[in-house]
Amino acid sequence: MSLAARSWQDQGRRQAAPTNDARRPRGARRRHRRWLLWWSPVVLIVLAVTALALLAASYQPLRPGGTGGGSFPGLRAGAGIRWVSKYVPNGQELYVPPQRQPFALAGSIVNRGSFAVTIVRVRQPEGSPFTAAGPVRYLTDAEWNSAVLATHPPRHLLRDVTLAPGQGITIGMPLRIAYCADRRNYAGDDVFLVTESFFGFTHTVPVPFTGDGSPVITNAPGWRPGPPGTFCSG
Repeated sequence: MSLAARSWQDQGRRQAAPTNDARRPRGARRRHRRWLLWWSPVVLIVLAVTALALLAASYQPLRPGGTGGGSFPGLRAGAGIRWVSKYVPNGQELYVPPQRQPFALAGSIVNRGSFAVTIVRVRQPEGSPFTAAGPVRYLTDAEWNSAVLATHPPRHLLRDVTLAPGQGITIGMPLRIAYCADRRNYAGDDVFLVTESFFGFTHTVPVPFTGDGSPVITNAPGWRPGPPGTFCSG
């Protein structure tokens, strides 16, 4: 065989044989596909968990119910509590006179969302003239509308109460105010505060005492008798 023929055959074999450079991209592509197949479920799980966390962090389904005011079955009613129309223009206010004994105010909440939430705590806003005088109680909507309440009111303590979607409760809050007050100045609140829990996240929500959002007012605390304009109950 001539030298020219051998050179041509050697060149053909070199062209036909796969080189390391040709094999390397195919191996890299296989590894890349395996990497994608392994990571895809992980990415989907991370995205789902992130979406759920964002939902839980912002989820707040509580809305005011249609009941509330100056009394609650089984708790002491305040003396002289009444509706007035003199402190807020073009509206009504629930007036609580100064008194020495605890009294009850009521409010209601409803879960208007698609998931259950847990009611953790009920309290008054900072600076409120009303302070807690005992454990908060509640009644379900069915109990609130029952005639049995007149003689045998339930005594549910509000402790981590779970509200299913559409479920509501009426809340009874035993409270105190100063028994000496200023005749010329007034204080009060439109809302009480409800702390709810959902998927490990908590929110504190202001809820009106009454269904129409009317405020509850009292005379500004006077603390002791003596100064002009100060009066005391009882």
